[in-house]
Amino acid sequence: MSHNDNSKQILYITLLVTLISVAGIALPYPVLAPLFDAGTSPLTQFMGIPKELLFGIVLGIYPLGIIIGGSFIGALSDHLGRRKVLTYTMFGSAISYGLTGFAVVSQSFVLFCLARLITGICEGNIAIARAIAADLHPKIDKTHSFSLISAMGYGGYLLGPLIGGQLASAGIEVVFYCAAIACLMCTFICYGLLPSNLDQKVENAEKGSSLILLKDAPLRRFFLVYLMLTLGVNIYYEFYPLWMVQDLDYGPKGISWSTIFLTSCMIATSVLINPKITNKMSHATAALLGMLLFSGALASVPFMSATNFLVSFALIGAGIAIYNGFLPAYISTAYEHKGQGQLMGMLVTIFCLGNVFAAVIGSILSLYSVYWALMFGAVIVSLAIALFFHGHFKAVLWQTPSSTIPQDSK
Repeated sequence: MSHNDNSKQILYITLLVTLISVAGIALPYPVLAPLFDAGTSPLTQFMGIPKELLFGIVLGIYPLGIIIGGSFIGALSDHLGRRKVLTYTMFGSAISYGLTGFAVVSQSFVLFCLARLITGICEGNIAIARAIAADLHPKIDKTHSFSLISAMGYGGYLLGPLIGGQLASAGIEVVFYCAAIACLMCTFICYGLLPSNLDQKVENAEKGSSLILLKDAPLRRFFLVYLMLTLGVNIYYEFYPLWMVQDLDYGPKGISWSTIFLTSCMIATSVLINPKITNKMSHATAALLGMLLFSGALASVPFMSATNFLVSFALIGAGIAIYNGFLPAYISTAYEHKGQGQLMGMLVTIFCLGNVFAAVIGSILSLYSVYWALMFGAVIVSLAIALFFHGHFKAVLWQTPSSTIPQDSK
């Protein structure tokens, strides 16, 4: 896809849209765990189902929607154009967030879950931002742009919980209405500021959804590794708020400030540390470093107290930022002949499949103890590390010259 001399403009607008939209996604983050832990709202009392399982359903229904959306939205943008599909799906997110707020007011658990499902389908568009970043290569190095997009995503997870935690006292529905406004802003930005040349069709895009990539055996192996990795990461994301509520007696504001600290570490790593790693390590080695850092730090969380858990959170944030900066760039370079919307859409689909599995497995394990959920996350990431190490260094399944040497040697 040709972008002439407006590559930086496209990247900056994409970063802004990512920041605002992810902030909207993250707004409700600090309110759900305390809501379901208290169990006093009609939303937490449905058909006599234990509140822990209802919490798991609410956590899982949203990424289930993203699985559906991610399986075709990225591929659709390869054929209809990034700008057009991004604009339409952002508007859909705005409408569905408004519906979620209405579900809270009407105290309907079914409508709440349906609205979260629709929101998730629309927000499968997160694949488009990474596809745009891949399209801009080599004018803008994809590792650099992936790291910046990740940093903006982390920034959204910093702003969203901060605002959501402060708005919680005004009513949970207000949090969702504000998320709708944020997505509506992104709709106007996409339509008005992104250049029309982003609506060009990608020449090498295959027809069909992102699921067609599963026909490739080495890619199936990579997606298994990515599924195991994201399962562990999502168990951490979804259940550390519950750990903080139960073990540290934290409320929405405490969770939001801890999340702000976590995401600040991610942003700092993406912006300051990843560029230095780029010049010293291959994509594969850097991704392994990030995964190892995350796995080890996650294993330590259940044993931390209110005075030292931030050390683990800082290392977790750094590990996530490192592997998020290098692993997508690694597979994008190894399969640069594929439609990047389709490829990034598959990564989003796998990530959210891991999210659903995390909600199910984590909620079951948390019936016994949230400690078991967090430790399971650390173990499954360790298995992902072993499979990735074997696949890259031993079996050489995904290796290409340009993806395995440091950037300064290219």
